[in-house]
Amino acid sequence: MPMKFQRTALAGGLAAIAVLALAAPAAATPKIPVGTNLLADSTPMSVTLTLASADDQALTDYATAVSTPGSPVYGQHLTRDQLRQRFAAPADRVTRVKDWAAKNGFTSGTLDASGTRLTVTGNVRTARSAFSTAVVKTTVRGTQVRAVTARPKIPAQVARDITAVTGLSEQVSYPLNRRPAVLPAAAAAGQTCAGYWAQANNTTVPQAYPAGMQSNPICGYSYAQTRALYGLTDADRGAGQTIVVLGAFHNPNFVADAQRAATLTGAPAFKPGQLVSKIYEPSTGDKGCDPEGWLMEQALDIQSAHMIAPDATIVTVAAPDCTALESTVAKVIADPSIPTTLISNSWTTHGEPGDDQFITAFNNTLARSAALGIGQYFSSGDDGDTTALPNTKGPTASYPASSPWVTAVGGTTAGIGAGNKVVFQTGWETSVRGLSGGVWKPMSPSFLMGAGGGSSQRFDKPTWQNAIPGTKRQVPDIAALADPYTGPLMGVTINGQYIVTSMGGTSLASPIIASLVAVAQAKAGPDTVVGFLAPVLYAGAGKGLTADVGHVGAGIWTPQYSSDVPAGNYLLDADNGGQTLKTAAGWDNVTGLGTPGPKFLTDITK
Repeated sequence: MPMKFQRTALAGGLAAIAVLALAAPAAATPKIPVGTNLLADSTPMSVTLTLASADDQALTDYATAVSTPGSPVYGQHLTRDQLRQRFAAPADRVTRVKDWAAKNGFTSGTLDASGTRLTVTGNVRTARSAFSTAVVKTTVRGTQVRAVTARPKIPAQVARDITAVTGLSEQVSYPLNRRPAVLPAAAAAGQTCAGYWAQANNTTVPQAYPAGMQSNPICGYSYAQTRALYGLTDADRGAGQTIVVLGAFHNPNFVADAQRAATLTGAPAFKPGQLVSKIYEPSTGDKGCDPEGWLMEQALDIQSAHMIAPDATIVTVAAPDCTALESTVAKVIADPSIPTTLISNSWTTHGEPGDDQFITAFNNTLARSAALGIGQYFSSGDDGDTTALPNTKGPTASYPASSPWVTAVGGTTAGIGAGNKVVFQTGWETSVRGLSGGVWKPMSPSFLMGAGGGSSQRFDKPTWQNAIPGTKRQVPDIAALADPYTGPLMGVTINGQYIVTSMGGTSLASPIIASLVAVAQAKAGPDTVVGFLAPVLYAGAGKGLTADVGHVGAGIWTPQYSSDVPAGNYLLDADNGGQTLKTAAGWDNVTGLGTPGPKFLTDITK
């Protein structure tokens, strides 16, 4: 039965393969916002040194080849022990770096399980002296972070040993979940949300689209409706698979919330031990990181993954705050206790950071992930081409989705009608109009939200994208449901209140794609591993792995789209964001190659 809107408290052979670079292309020295303060010399701090392996190019070559269909070593992923044996830092290199660290006032920790990441602890004075840069305290979009005043310089004695230094500056990451705005009071007749597409449609306002193509917001798709969008049968359940969903902060109610949401949506209950958490470092404070947004993210990731792969084990990994996502991914990659081949990352840095050290270190981790056969799935963003964001040089794709070592996941708007029939799918780029004098007129700004995408400003186009336009890495690669106004129903406890709402964002799309890969691997057999998915998709373009997504004209009436505007009559125009991102035939910068196609579950494992 439709629910009324209610306001909540929260608004060919290796020689033929062009390899990918680990090191980040040079960027401008990071800008330090006005209002910074030098940190006291005695302030404790730790930095992570990414050490060079015996042959970093060989790592790049192997990670590329093992992920490229047609390569002689395609699919021959390494174990963690094999990866360490072949591509760890040599012992003499580790000793040399530790000796240098000790002479410069640092205390070295234990080398991580990958054999390449060494954390050293000192203070601001030792860091400044060692790396020739001052360290300041500043605020970036409300988050308190450390930053450097100049690009760090790795001393000549260890310049060949250390490829990146991270932790001098803290890189802020952001969750990518969205939820609809709602009515401030009880809804009038005809103004309820819709149980399925167009089941409820406010006919008291002008109909801007043909019959059946205008609807009230979806109340929240159920388990059955969401699975119908991807043609899943009762046999498609992901048994034996482990899916990691990675974010920041941790909700102690995550299991109870997920069980309650499963009951609401008709999903199977979680079995004992099927949903577990992994916390490497406890949180010591929110730092202005929007912990409520991250808790929403955790719930969305868990519950959407369970809808798609209800028999898979889900491991939720929580970084201590929004500045520690890169290091947390590295910990998962090195952790033998997590038998995963799938990591969903529903977060972004908004644009592409100017911190070369951060990007070089993270790309090293992501390349190692590819060599291990652990697929990394990253949301493309929820702010279109980023031109509407402050301090972002748009239009641009956003990192880490723009890394050539990950599968970038864009978004769709989807209408699921009566009987779970798919009415349409189109790109998720939403603009908004308001009703004035009986006419729908664009609001200012008209862009509301939409999937990220476009060209990287940093990374060259990988060879597996050679068939599409552009000279740089193009985002996204594939897409899934992301529009919160046509999203699934989710539930999460925030400040003691259990909130039930439809949710979306490319934060939804990423775990959907990762979980569909889990289903495909389970169907093919317990030892089947897809690994890095993106090259597989491009190699199979036009063969049914993906289904092209085109523009579809559709609209959603809503009484409110933001807490900053008064209640009234507004029309959300699907796939009409008005920026540089457009859904089109073939590959496009909203949906990539499209959504999972009829042969996705059977052929990505071949």
